[in-house]
Amino acid sequence: MKSKPAKKQKKSASEVSQDNKYRSLVDIGIALSGEKELEKILELILAKAMETTSSDGASIYLSESIKIESAGGKKFYPVLRFHRTSNRTTGIKIQNKVLDIDNSIAGYVASTGKSLRIDDCYRLPEDSPFHFNPEYDKELGYRTKSMLAMPMQSNTGKVRGVLQIINKMTPESFKKKNFDVKNVLVFTDEDSELMKAFASQASVALENAKLTDDIENLLESFIRASVTAIEARDPSTSGHSDRVAVLTVELARATHRCDSGIYKSFSLSDSQIREIRYAALLHDFGKIGVRESILGKEKKLYPHELESILLRIDNASLTHDLNHWREAALDLAEILKKGEKLDPVSILGKVTNKTETFKKHLQNIRMKIMAVNQPQIMHDDFDITELIRGINEISQELDQNFVTSQELVKLSLTKGSLSDEERHEIESHVSHTYSFLRQIHWTEDLRDVADIAHAHHEKCDGTGYPRGLTYEHIPVQSRMMAITDIYDALTSMDRPYKKAVTAERALDILHQEARNGKLDIELIKIFIEAGIFQSTLGMVRTRSAA
Repeated sequence: MKSKPAKKQKKSASEVSQDNKYRSLVDIGIALSGEKELEKILELILAKAMETTSSDGASIYLSESIKIESAGGKKFYPVLRFHRTSNRTTGIKIQNKVLDIDNSIAGYVASTGKSLRIDDCYRLPEDSPFHFNPEYDKELGYRTKSMLAMPMQSNTGKVRGVLQIINKMTPESFKKKNFDVKNVLVFTDEDSELMKAFASQASVALENAKLTDDIENLLESFIRASVTAIEARDPSTSGHSDRVAVLTVELARATHRCDSGIYKSFSLSDSQIREIRYAALLHDFGKIGVRESILGKEKKLYPHELESILLRIDNASLTHDLNHWREAALDLAEILKKGEKLDPVSILGKVTNKTETFKKHLQNIRMKIMAVNQPQIMHDDFDITELIRGINEISQELDQNFVTSQELVKLSLTKGSLSDEERHEIESHVSHTYSFLRQIHWTEDLRDVADIAHAHHEKCDGTGYPRGLTYEHIPVQSRMMAITDIYDALTSMDRPYKKAVTAERALDILHQEARNGKLDIELIKIFIEAGIFQSTLGMVRTRSAA
């Protein structure tokens, strides 16, 4: 015969209660490992503390320091923040009320690190080093009697706060939610041990939250310092990184909200939004490795190069005058020698006419060089062919080049102020940025910061840099930043090498780039239709305002 399995013995009420207490500790432990929001963890701790001790109310106080400026300098004063309270009877929850650490019960626990167990708060000994404030009871029409207050200490012994529970109730009155001060019990040794474990868990939650905040603040301050370093290296772009970050984040959020088009299913988490922001703030950090003369180059020619050309033009004028007057003098001498009839007025008129015509021609060339030296925004902003023809004609007439071939190459730039060599150097900032960012041990949720920043100058048709990626290989976040970076560069008023264009003109240029296959046309539509381009209207745009 098969033996029958033994019947499970029914657990006693005390055993069930003990199991529930252990279960509460496990629940909080699970929450600590899986929940990132401190508020939810603290709320769970309050609820479980009340439940496992059959208490009517519970509160959490957090230790803080307040900085006060005075004539003697900065001073830091310890305070308690009445962070959260929960009461089954009053249902009141108070948050973020600052209290002095004086001789109150919570203040005593916070300052000494000692726990307190009080049978009746209204019957404290006269020589007690702490007192009970009955004002809250009067305000709420309540009666606080028994209390248990535990310090929440870090592993170094620092008190992070105080966990306080009040009015232990009989199991029956707790179950029925029927508060009567007559049914209030005193807290037991078991309650103290259990609350010590709860306070320890609350302290772990606070330590984790503080560690997370410290890491985030450290990273944020490091990034802000990096942006400051970039702008100190190239003050003309002051505010650019911040504006690109704002524009890119807003474009990312708008794309996330799309309910039609190819980005209908596109979504980004809060962490990915943060990742985009950091990539945008640091996208130009590599410029710290580019020569200042190139970063701040305002015109196609450096000032000393332009000055040299203008001096050569003046010298060409003098040389032309000298040559013609010498020829005129020789002609006059020959006429006098032959005894021919002399008409000095006619001769002088011809020479003057030639020199003045040449001077006007030179002046016209001079003005055109000054004009063409200004950087162009688009390829067709200025036609240099006529200027080069005029320079060549004068050079042939003088039998010397007053503009060198290298200077002509720079003046012939169809866009911007940089030669191919200079542009290659400044474009290298993207690779420098990537090399710098990939050395940072980013957290898992920020692992793509370097890759996003690395591709922000790539173009959808493969003509971008540094790797010549095409549309499908460029991260969508980088395609967003390509748009916002160009838009801000066009509309900024603080670039030394160009004047700002209007928002309408900048949007036209973006459309033209998209039609040429270089930018993502769908993202540009979102950028315009959602009004993202207006997001930075109130931000600093001039060096003087900065």
